[in-house]
Amino acid sequence: MPAPRLSPTATLVLAVLLEQPMHPYEMLVRLRKRRDDRLVRLNPGAVYHAVERLERDGLVERAGVDRDGNRPERTVYAVTAAGVAAHDARTRELVRDVPPEYPAFPVGLALVHDLPRDDALALLRERRTALAAAVDGQREQLDGAVARGLPRRYVLDAYYELHQTDAQIAWLDATIADLRSGALSWTDEASSAFRPGVAPDRPAPHPATSAEELP
Repeated sequence: MPAPRLSPTATLVLAVLLEQPMHPYEMLVRLRKRRDDRLVRLNPGAVYHAVERLERDGLVERAGVDRDGNRPERTVYAVTAAGVAAHDARTRELVRDVPPEYPAFPVGLALVHDLPRDDALALLRERRTALAAAVDGQREQLDGAVARGLPRRYVLDAYYELHQTDAQIAWLDATIADLRSGALSWTDEASSAFRPGVAPDRPAPHPATSAEELP
């Protein structure tokens, strides 16, 4: 029976358990301290659900009970050998594979031609402003943490996100400039060959070409 595919949250839970056994609330605190809530939606329910699934699948096991003063007892979990293997396999898969993704922004770009030019321009500017504000200061903080001794390999995800945002801002700047200058026309009509919903004319196949050989 194939091993169950780990969700991103479950993979992160296994990662903190590689450090030491802990109870689910401590896992949540550790993940938030590491800013992993940038990567997935983290709340107590999500972490407890991930732990339940991991225990059911034999990837974590109960390792004791935490007693802290008058607080209720909390079950401590430890990663199993199967959990270590599952974590490593899923991490390799997440880095290597290129699955199809369906972000919302490209859907908006595919439809924005239906809006007036000035509206499209204003929306692109708003997005550019929001992105710039979101990363303002983040690079300085990140570079500062690395300069103070944090190994850069621990924050590759943060640098990747900054790079992606920089690339999107650069694209927005170029597109906004083209809209303002007229290099990107908002009035030209598409020819029939490129009109949405109209299939372009296709050349007739060569007589010696079979149907199976057509692209």
